[in-house]
Amino acid sequence: MLKAITTITTLTITLLYFLLLSLTYPYVCWFKYRPTNNDNNNHYIPSTDTTINKRLLKLCTKKYSLDLMPMPSKIIMPDQATTIYIPSIIAIKTKHSLPFPTLKSSKNASFTLFIDYEFNLENNFYPDLGIDESYELNITSKYNASLYAKTYIGIIRGLSTFQQLQYQKKVPVPLLIYDKPHFIWRGLMIDVARHFIPISIIKRTLVYMKLVKLNVLHLHLSDDQGFRLESKRFPRLHDPKQFYSQDDIQDLIEYARQRAIRIVPEFDIPAHTTAWFVGYPHLSSSQKSSYELEKTWGVHNATMDVTRQSTYDFLDKFFFEMIQLFPDKYFHIGGDECEPHEWMQSEHIQKFVRQHRLHHHHDLQAYFTRRIEKLLKKYNRIMMGWDEISTSNLSRTSVIQSWRSKASLIDAARRGYRAILSYGFYLDHMASAKYHYKNDFQINTILNEIEQKRILGGEACLWTEYIDGNMAHSRIWPRTAAIAERLWSSLYDQSECMYDRLAKMDKKFFHSNNEQYMKDLSRLVTNPISLKLLADICEPLGLQGRNRNRNYTSETLLNRFVDILKPESEQTRQLRKITNISLLYSIFTSWKLNKLSIDSNDTDILQLSENLVQLSDIGINLLKLLDKDQPRKIISARWYYYQFYMLKRLEYEVSEIRLAGVRVVRDLLEEFDPCAFDLFNLSLILFFPLLIIFVQRVNFIRRRLLLPCLLFCFHSCARY
Repeated sequence: MLKAITTITTLTITLLYFLLLSLTYPYVCWFKYRPTNNDNNNHYIPSTDTTINKRLLKLCTKKYSLDLMPMPSKIIMPDQATTIYIPSIIAIKTKHSLPFPTLKSSKNASFTLFIDYEFNLENNFYPDLGIDESYELNITSKYNASLYAKTYIGIIRGLSTFQQLQYQKKVPVPLLIYDKPHFIWRGLMIDVARHFIPISIIKRTLVYMKLVKLNVLHLHLSDDQGFRLESKRFPRLHDPKQFYSQDDIQDLIEYARQRAIRIVPEFDIPAHTTAWFVGYPHLSSSQKSSYELEKTWGVHNATMDVTRQSTYDFLDKFFFEMIQLFPDKYFHIGGDECEPHEWMQSEHIQKFVRQHRLHHHHDLQAYFTRRIEKLLKKYNRIMMGWDEISTSNLSRTSVIQSWRSKASLIDAARRGYRAILSYGFYLDHMASAKYHYKNDFQINTILNEIEQKRILGGEACLWTEYIDGNMAHSRIWPRTAAIAERLWSSLYDQSECMYDRLAKMDKKFFHSNNEQYMKDLSRLVTNPISLKLLADICEPLGLQGRNRNRNYTSETLLNRFVDILKPESEQTRQLRKITNISLLYSIFTSWKLNKLSIDSNDTDILQLSENLVQLSDIGINLLKLLDKDQPRKIISARWYYYQFYMLKRLEYEVSEIRLAGVRVVRDLLEEFDPCAFDLFNLSLILFFPLLIIFVQRVNFIRRRLLLPCLLFCFHSCARY
């Protein structure tokens, strides 16, 4: 009898539950706020005056009147200044002629720049580390300006600022700029070993380094895939096909010197040394009779035999030859990623380790590094290396280049070494300019004043596993200008303001006509304009996104669509600022129709074009919903999160490429509030029968918990 009553009670409760659920059904989110596809997008006509109040819209709210990079330390100008335009050709008046390139000038020009200085050209003409780079620039009237500095480098830095002012439409007058660098080491490292970079490209890079006040060019000249500098003492070292002659390097050093830029050479030892062993196999730990250049990327086992005196004799002669070429006091020895495999396999090396009571392969590398430091010190050179060498108990004049983390930078400073930061400045990772710009040096609370002074600055790094000479310029600029500002200026600008200035610099200097960009696109299709629309809203993935998908080698041609793309889509950033629905609709429509104009057999291009069509459909559908007169934009959670899934798929479906235009549509989707009540009801439908079966077996739960919980759920549902 009791079982019958329990069964009847359970059935009654279940029937009442579904009755109440059917009554509340029209009010649940997935029914009430589910978008329908009854209306065809082709018949949708957006309102011309409707705008979207974007919640996540970021605009520059602290705009500077001058679009300079890097930002000067101090700018003084009146609140209501008159504005002038500085002509591209000016008259330059100095005490003596300047032995370095200046600006375009003519004696008959209407605008005159007076240059005054205190320096002695004979004594201070090489840009030694720490030399005074400050300057004072004063625009006094429509026709006159003055530039003053204590050193010739200060004059060059001031001329770079003046050159940028020449491209300003309006320059306030009077204008006074006091400027000096925050860090004394502001560099760019270019890996010319993995892929050879022609001298012409490096010289072009030096011109723009001068413009943004970078002062060190660090050349990574040797690795497993190539040795790029001619050695007359050891002629079998360098690659006979692609290398820099000693005349090339001397010419490059002079070119850089005239722009107040130092050149620091790097020859990576004791690892990354396969290229050394191709011509001189006796230097290796394995004692193989022959070697070939590595064609694949990654860390290889080839290491120098650091136990033989003959290795140090060879390096001593090599260093002596190289310091005749490079006048800079700093000499980079690499020292990174030393795999101990060959050392562990060698009997005589292991015997050496035991005799010298070395407990680990790190101790063996430290032994080698200390001996190399002594060789360089003999030639009045200061050793540099990647952060792995910081544990080698070197002299505290050595410089540590931190690449693995900021912790290694802090550790080096605490150990007493001078250090520079490269972690967070890797250009080949294809990170955004914002990411690099926010890579700050805020270590005031971690290091004391003495330790902070050991931080010399930083270097941007361009590793070239997936970058060749044709791509180098677009991979370096304009993002390196943001890094240059981070190293020169002690001030932090808003990210959007920085981007606005960076975009203008790019348009005026780095990519003024996009000639190479359009030329590369023309190789893929006959109608490059349509392909440009697609390329402008795509971005290449960085190092990790490239090497997982294809078997790249040093012989792989880098001429695909992904290799042409710019690292960061400025077009996408501009589109995200648009709030007018009608304008967004016309943009999405052009995306949708663009596929018809692309004549290509490239599978990546075709798939991206199809994804762009799908993306435009989602965008137009969202515009329709936003165009409705609703005070609060609510949408079904299931539909909302499905759209996010679709956008994520469209963004990364094509390997090695990010469809950056997805960010424009994602911003629209985030204007809606997802309503999750439908998910709650769905969970009740699924689990309620199981719950009833379980609790009817336990009398206490049925009486004390089940009935109160059911009543609470019904009351909650009724409220919705």
